[in-house]
Amino acid sequence: MIKRILILAITGLMVCSMSFAKKELPRVKLILKDSTAVEGYLRSELSDRDTIIAISPEQKGKKIKYDIKKVEKLLLLAQTDSDKTAEYYPIYVYSSMRSGKGSISDHPMMLLLTYEGKNVNGYVGFVWVFNSVAWNLEPIAYYKLEESQVAKPFLNFGTIFRKSKSGMINSFKEYPALTEKLENETLSTKDINKDPMLIVKELDKILDNK
Repeated sequence: MIKRILILAITGLMVCSMSFAKKELPRVKLILKDSTAVEGYLRSELSDRDTIIAISPEQKGKKIKYDIKKVEKLLLLAQTDSDKTAEYYPIYVYSSMRSGKGSISDHPMMLLLTYEGKNVNGYVGFVWVFNSVAWNLEPIAYYKLEESQVAKPFLNFGTIFRKSKSGMINSFKEYPALTEKLENETLSTKDINKDPMLIVKELDKILDNK
């Protein structure tokens, strides 16, 4: 299911980031914290650089901007009957995958909900990363504990850091039962790169047994 959701989300972002694209912009429903609902076409990338969400009533209409801090959630509406509506939430994130390192973002980032568990949720966000040649928009996987207000990154499964096993181990340093599964390949890097939520699901089980 994560692949279908990500394909829908990434396709939408690609269309929004390419002004010359001939494809139609993705249709969305924005829900604000005051319960106001706005439907239209997404004109933002939903990346870590965005502090507003721009929506236009028509494909080429005037953009209306909304502060992300005032957003409750954003629904990227299904394009076909086989698609599932993708849900984005504004969440503050840690800047570093390393345990105990980094700072908390000044603004919430729109994260795609890809796993909703009992103790922890899994998300995907899109971050601009410089790879020494050019800037790339990379998908980063995050997890957020139920009682926390901040999401923590644990894997860049884009084009440049696909096999960051040591990074994942460090991100989950507080959970030795989980890092042991990474170290002995019970949870393989290859499988996690295909579905980053495998490790979040495993963490949910571990937390549930405590």
